[in-house]
This record gives sequence, structure tokens and C-alpha cells, in this order.
Amino acid sequence: MNRPALATAGTVLGLLLLIGGKAATSADPLAFGGQSNVALAPTAQGTMTGPLITTRYGPVQVRVTVRGGKLTDVQAVALPTGGKSGSIADYSAPILRRDALAAQGAGIHAVSGATYTSEGYASSLQAALDQITNQPADQVAPAAQTGQGA
Repeated sequence: MNRPALATAGTVLGLLLLIGGKAATSADPLAFGGQSNVALAPTAQGTMTGPLITTRYGPVQVRVTVRGGKLTDVQAVALPTGGKSGSIADYSAPILRRDALAAQGAGIHAVSGATYTSEGYASSLQAALDQITNQPADQVAPAAQTGQGA
């Protein structure tokens, strides 16, 4: 076999391996940390603070608000502070919040450069949602009322 034929065969083989690898991945990739978005019950409502997750670069904790079975707010209660870790947390927090609200759960992807913070955020978020889902309604703090005029 001559050189051009070997080069072509190698290129085709490489492309097939790449295509095969892409085909083997899901169209809906696994969320960060293996978290899945389980639909909240339509009656789920309340505000719950997730556990404090200790990461390599500092603590992470979130508070969630659910109204009518929808995740309506996620607030970071604790994030790494100071130095580079604090800067990374300040940058990643709004992205993680936006992604959690869009995903309606903890099935979010890590923010590049903030893997540990992202993992802690998703873990605290999932635990808070689990608490809302598994608690009797009278044990969950009621969701804050919006001040709409009468």
C-alpha cells in the first residue's frame, strides 16, 4: 500500500472513531455531578436552605424558593471569599443561578474554572429541593409573597 492510501485510511479511521465517540454520547449530556432534574410536584412551595457544602476552596450553600412547583429563585448564602477563590465565586454565582433556574433544578453544568464551587452549588441546591419535596407542607418555610397591589 502506498503512502497516500495509508494517510487516507488513517484519516478515515480517525474520523470514524470521532464520530463513533460523538454518537455514543447522549444528546442530553449528564448534568454536573450526576444531578438530574426531577419535576417538583405542582403543589411544591416554600423556601429552603441547603446544607453547607465544604469545598477545597471554601464553603458553598444556597437557598431555594419554589412556588407552584417551579423553582423561582436561587440565592447563594455562602460562597468562597477572598483572593482568587472569591473572584471565581463572584464570577460563577450568577451563571450557576441562571443555569439552575433555566434547568429548574440541580442538573447544571460546571462553570469553567469554578468546578469545586459548581459542585458544591449543585449539591446544596439538590439537597434543598429534596427537603422541599420530602417535607410536609407545614414544615417548609412559606415562599415569600410578592407585594402585588389589590
